[in-house]
Amino acid sequence: MGCLFSYFFRPSASADIVETPRQVFSWEREDRQAIKKEDFILDKLKDQTIYRIPGSINGQQFIVQNCDNCTVYVFDHTGQIQIDDCTNCRIFIGPVHGSIFIRDSTNCVLATVCQQFRTRDCRDLYVYLSCASQPIIESSHNIKFGCLTFNYQNLAEQYNAAGISPWNNTWGNIHDFTQIPDGKNYSLLDQNENVFKHLPIPTDPSCSHLNINDSMDTSVTPFTYGELYRNRYEERCLIILFHDSNASSCARDLITMTNKSELVLVQTKCYSVNDMSAERLFSGNKNYNSLVTKGPVIGLEFAGTNCIETCQEILKNLITSKYQNLP
Repeated sequence: MGCLFSYFFRPSASADIVETPRQVFSWEREDRQAIKKEDFILDKLKDQTIYRIPGSINGQQFIVQNCDNCTVYVFDHTGQIQIDDCTNCRIFIGPVHGSIFIRDSTNCVLATVCQQFRTRDCRDLYVYLSCASQPIIESSHNIKFGCLTFNYQNLAEQYNAAGISPWNNTWGNIHDFTQIPDGKNYSLLDQNENVFKHLPIPTDPSCSHLNINDSMDTSVTPFTYGELYRNRYEERCLIILFHDSNASSCARDLITMTNKSELVLVQTKCYSVNDMSAERLFSGNKNYNSLVTKGPVIGLEFAGTNCIETCQEILKNLITSKYQNLP
């Protein structure tokens, strides 16, 4: 375990754009068996509320298109999501293994967990996001992004099924392909703009057993301030938790205890570290090389006055009282 000043590497905004083959949807395959197309496509609906409970999608693709004033809840993991030509809709989508695309839509609320997020030709959106890669907007205006804090029964398992780590969330590091001079097409929401302020709390009896909530204390994805606090504090602290079965639990306890102080959690990351990166990260100290080979580490970046001293004291108490065997 180490504690030091540092910054995470930011993902590059530039990427080669390549044309990908047309997606073959599950209902088009020869092995579709009992899969019904209408279970995976919501089309031309108006003033309706639609639910998909855990196990109903199970990693398949899902489409929402041409809908008006609808509320959609997908409490399951999916393969890919397309949202097109929707107006005045409120949509929650569980963990998406691939990409979620929202296009040509207006005045909508979207809350989701995904590997990649892209929007094009949209305006007036609220987007609550947990995204493993840099969110991308294009030809869009007045997009408000917030960090998604959410939990329900099976959500943690659905993260795993979708291959997404809750520690990798770059919700506020937006890349805009169509920037405007002296302004932005997007803004960032603070912690007071929670998701249920804009997305209705589900009340259908089919969801009553899911224990749905948006509490930051129980959220699978920790709330991070990201770019909101990027340059607000001079004192920074990076906590590295080496790979261990209790590392995630220790990280969550650490976050809970720092919430009681004046510190802010800027960002988190779960990533693999090779020997060269380890030496750079730990200022040439090779004592940590054997630990980083055991598996991905969890990194927590805090900011605030006396954050190093505060984090060291909290970690000392946690290791002494609860996590004596952490490397």
